[in-house]
Amino acid sequence: MKQHHFVIKFDEETKAWSWDTDAEEAFQDGTIYDTETKKWSSAYKGAGEYDETDNELAEILQTNLRAMNGDQ
Repeated sequence: MKQHHFVIKFDEETKAWSWDTDAEEAFQDGTIYDTETKKWSSAYKGAGEYDETDNELAEILQTNLRAMNGDQ
């Protein structure tokens, strides 16, 4: 099973939640953890291609962040 990790943050000044893609760089081996192989991988596969599931989850995350910020 793969676990997809995202970093979100809350800005006290703007009172808004956001996806912190810069902080994800702390995951040096990527943000997707495979529990079977016990290895990390990047959502970016190269040549402009991304992990399909990660893209779907990113859309869900963005939708939920908008809702949390009252931007429906």
